[in-house]
Amino acid sequence: MHDIGKIGVPDTVINKTSRLTDEEFAMIKQHPIIGAKILKDIIEMPGIEKGARWHHERCDGKGCPDCISGEDISVFSRIICVADAYDAMTSTRSYRDILPQQKVREELVNGRETQFDPGFADIMISLIDEDKDYKMRG
Repeated sequence: MHDIGKIGVPDTVINKTSRLTDEEFAMIKQHPIIGAKILKDIIEMPGIEKGARWHHERCDGKGCPDCISGEDISVFSRIICVADAYDAMTSTRSYRDILPQQKVREELVNGRETQFDPGFADIMISLIDEDKDYKMRG
């Protein structure tokens, strides 16, 4: 549900295999805002709109759309951020293949405390370390 706002981004941008233009990247950056608007009235899941809106925020405040940091980012969003990054790196994309498990682990370690909440990054790193056969992906 965190990426539901991508329905507001043209498929030609979502599925593009080459580098995005600045304009296309600006469109992609709108999907968390669009998603939050779609999810805001779901009363059965309070706070789900924050999960969608802030899943691209970073612990160091350099994310989007609101440039918030650390504990100001909802717990849902901090969890989604790590899980979404893992999913992105371990899935085939229109512009690249699945990354090797060691590379995924390195990216999570390198992004700890800047991109990712350190506690949730550590949990994902532990799960990767237990996944000797790389079965958790996809």
